[in-house]
Amino acid sequence: MGEAGGQTPSQADQKSFAERAKQTVTRRDFLIGAGAGAATAVVVLGGAAVATKAVSPSTTTTTTSAAGQGPLAATMRRVTLNIDGVGRDLVVDNRESLWETMNFQLGLSNSNLGCDRAQCGACAVLVDGKAVNSCTVLSSRLGRGQKITTVAGLATGPGVAGLHPVQRAYWLDGGFQCGICTRGFIMSTVALLTAIPKPTDVQIAEGLSGNICRCGAYKKVFTSVQTAAAEMRGEKVTHLATPVTIGVAAPAAAPAPTGTAKEFTFATPFATIEDFDTFVSRSRSAMASSTSAEASAPSPSRGIQASSVSSRSAISSRAWATRSGREGDKRWLN
Repeated sequence: MGEAGGQTPSQADQKSFAERAKQTVTRRDFLIGAGAGAATAVVVLGGAAVATKAVSPSTTTTTTSAAGQGPLAATMRRVTLNIDGVGRDLVVDNRESLWETMNFQLGLSNSNLGCDRAQCGACAVLVDGKAVNSCTVLSSRLGRGQKITTVAGLATGPGVAGLHPVQRAYWLDGGFQCGICTRGFIMSTVALLTAIPKPTDVQIAEGLSGNICRCGAYKKVFTSVQTAAAEMRGEKVTHLATPVTIGVAAPAAAPAPTGTAKEFTFATPFATIEDFDTFVSRSRSAMASSTSAEASAPSPSRGIQASSVSSRSAISSRAWATRSGREGDKRWLN
């Protein structure tokens, strides 16, 4: 009998209970199994319902694979992005934006990240000719043959002449301002002028309504759009600014030195301590006189030379001692 008056479970019942308890699923296992569409079995142990380990259907899988390549996690995709006419094979996360892929995986700076909320348009690119915000469009949705065009794919050659008319107009008519939003404005303008070759101001405002200029240079933006539209229609245009082309030449060789190098001298020498302290000036004069006298006298012996050096040292030390107020040593200065 048990403590509560019931029957005590036999050893066989206890063993069976332990074996079934081992199959009990945890909360994490239950959620994972339920997320994968698995069925969860329930057993009754001691009058309580206990969930056991989930039984996954044979059709459920957590990996994806491509022909000839290894499996991928369920949250990853293998895509081929056509960016500016170049196909790029990548493995991207399902949640990864096109801007993140271009910047972090490919190292491309073809679009600026402004708000990261699809509100400013600074990161705009063209997907099949339509302007989209690369900060919110998913890379995993763009591997189906879509053509992605960035500002780097507009130019047709080097220099000012090789720029796209929209790029040239924004540059020479001052539509770029600080440059944070310029890439997005240019791409939205290209999409607008492709659809409407001769837009009105109202149509320009509508076509660029998804782009924000924090500098407030909208007047020059409108001017740039109208100028670019006229040039794309084949008309002759005059920009507000004239491009300045600077030729890049090889650095010239340094000229060979001629004549004798001269020591640099100041036109107006700086003042020294001798100009303010007569004691130092007198001390140096005394040392110079002693040195010239010793140099004129013959001194074949090295001992005499050593004594001369000692004498100069004694003169110098005692001269400085006078500076400290020892009046008895002033005889060394006379």
